[in-house]
Amino acid sequence: MSRRPILWGGLAGLVLALLLAPWTGAALGRLGAARAAREREAAVLAAPASAAAMLTPGKAFAGPQVSAIQARIERLARGGGVLVEDLQPAKVPEPLVAVRLRLSGPEKAVVALADTIERERPLLRFRSWRMVPAEGGGVRLSGELVGAMR
Repeated sequence: MSRRPILWGGLAGLVLALLLAPWTGAALGRLGAARAAREREAAVLAAPASAAAMLTPGKAFAGPQVSAIQARIERLARGGGVLVEDLQPAKVPEPLVAVRLRLSGPEKAVVALADTIERERPLLRFRSWRMVPAEGGGVRLSGELVGAMR
């Protein structure tokens, strides 16, 4: 067997590698930049954040006001014709405040109440919730509401 075809193949491979080198280098450079950006973002996310930096004064509670949250939910439920079956504080780390609740009533009223609770200020969000049919018609919503405090 002659060595000439092997040399021509090797030479063609080297020429092709030299022609593709700029694109390969650019792709490796972009990959390195993306990895560095990901590391910077991971470091930012891992750093502790203060509640004051995330929420403006109108969106956070001014202290651990579980009673204010309970009064707000009861007021909204009375106005919407929804029964508050259970409403009690839940344990969460500072600077959060949480309550567990169970509501029942007509489906439309319960959904409207949940929407109103999340839209009013200071902000409250459902961490978890579950809606099931209730005996005798209507639905039962159970869940955990979480808010932030200043």
